[in-house]
Amino acid sequence: MKLYHKMTLKAFVEAFEEVQGMESTFRLKVVELMHQVPEAEIDYSLWLLRRAIQAYETAHEIPDAQSKRDMPFLREGTRMLIGPEQGAFIASFREEPYPDERSEPAVMLELDYKALAEHCLFENLSLLSCKYEKDAFVAFLLPQLEREYDKVFFDAEHTGFTADSRFFTLLRLVCLEGCEPQKAAEKEWRLVTTCPNEEALYCYESGDLIPFMYVELPVSCVQRITLLDRSRQPLLFGTLNGFLKSRGLSAPQLLGLE
Repeated sequence: MKLYHKMTLKAFVEAFEEVQGMESTFRLKVVELMHQVPEAEIDYSLWLLRRAIQAYETAHEIPDAQSKRDMPFLREGTRMLIGPEQGAFIASFREEPYPDERSEPAVMLELDYKALAEHCLFENLSLLSCKYEKDAFVAFLLPQLEREYDKVFFDAEHTGFTADSRFFTLLRLVCLEGCEPQKAAEKEWRLVTTCPNEEALYCYESGDLIPFMYVELPVSCVQRITLLDRSRQPLLFGTLNGFLKSRGLSAPQLLGLE
């Protein structure tokens, strides 16, 4: 299986500027979850978790007065998840090539899924497939609530966790994997790493302060590099060819010229 990742030409040059040959690594930018995933999609994911909590409470005959389905999942006045101040940082991939949206110059990487997954396994990275069937996702959450429901304490003024609670991990997983059904055709995967917020890097973009990190990925995972909308910028394709050669890479092979 192949996975595709789209990036601006500027991001691509920055990612490959230190590359020296196919045995080296390139630097992929991963952005904090809440800044990368649209707010409406996060809200939908958390709604699925509330549905799972309601189903759990119905099955266990928990009265409404003791219900936890309306507990806050975000810190008051922010878009940060309750729990530890630890961010999840993601990059998006798809099983199908990205369409050319004719915006700024962009590059699409075609990567070998098996090689990427093996790298993630050994480097403590996660590679998660998004879930689009809401009933199936709610059913997936129920066994985890069997383990975690009693480890969360909630009242009108306070939310707390027992020392062995993994509810925050579940909460983050819901936001990473739960996606709206109308986006099923995207077949999205997310590469994920985590770190405390104070260890993140930050950049200013479009009026916002964006937390991000870099992860190193093997260049050997990349099977092809496609310049989107090549016809609009014929000079750029030749220049990209030269850039790849300057990095010690087989430009004809990566650009599909062989």
